Amino acid sequence: MRVATSTLNAVLLAQSLKVQAEYGQALTQQASGGKSASLSGLGGAAGQTVSLTSDLELSARLVSRAETAQAMIETGYQSLAGIGDLITTALTSVSSALNGTDAALQSVATAAAGWLADTATALNTDYAGSYVFGGAGADTAPVDLDAAGYDPTADADAADTGYYQGNGAAWSLMIDGDTRLDYGVRADAEPLEATLRAFALLAAMDTDTADTDLLTQAFTLLDDAAAELGVMMEELSAQTDSLAALADRETEFQLFAESALESLETMDLAEAAAKVAELETVLEASYAALATVTSVSLLDHLR
Repeated sequence: MRVATSTLNAVLLAQSLKVQAEYGQALTQQASGGKSASLSGLGGAAGQTVSLTSDLELSARLVSRAETAQAMIETGYQSLAGIGDLITTALTSVSSALNGTDAALQSVATAAAGWLADTATALNTDYAGSYVFGGAGADTAPVDLDAAGYDPTADADAADTGYYQGNGAAWSLMIDGDTRLDYGVRADAEPLEATLRAFALLAAMDTDTADTDLLTQAFTLLDDAAAELGVMMEELSAQTDSLAALADRETEFQLFAESALESLETMDLAEAAAKVAELETVLEASYAALATVTSVSLLDHLR
């Protein structure tokens, strides 16, 4: 009986090579613990892996920006608290000047120059190279008391933000394509302008004779500013809470995504070992069959 061994030999050889490749891949998976060294080896899971990896990177950047924003807000909060302390001191001193002596009046005028300078310094605070009270991306200190045209004493009743050198846009964090979270405070905010104006009025007042109207006006400006400053600080606290909640949500997502990626990319070691053993048996059988076919001689064909 003639046997067409040529075709059978080719088929068995192809099968053996295929099983050998699968066996090599299984050994690699068992050694590395990963399903594949490339995306192409993940088959239908490749797209999901790419998507999860991209989402993880975006989430990590968002958390980093949220943490930076929190730190900036906390820095600003401390600066505003310091300004609040200056206002409290000033209110006490102005009250004494309204009811006290010429010495108290002179003391207020002298101290006011320091309060004004300290407030400007606090509002020029920077964090990681960015001016906290300068608006988004400001590269110039937001408060310049010597700015051209700035003269808060020219009209004590009119707000004057001529000192402000920052940007008009608030700091903001894009949460997704449709949502953003604005945060921070600019140095041209009403209570801060009023504080600077009140201190400037007190620093420039005539100390020879008590100007009761000016002292009363400065006291009112500072008293109102103190109340508004408290509200402003509460808003900053709320912003910090929102950013913290955002960071927590993103961190939870990252844990979920990392777990999902691990399940897509990582082999179960027990499963990998079983697969290696199975393929090893198949490969040995394949080699045996191939050896049998290739051992058939010409005489066998002629029988």
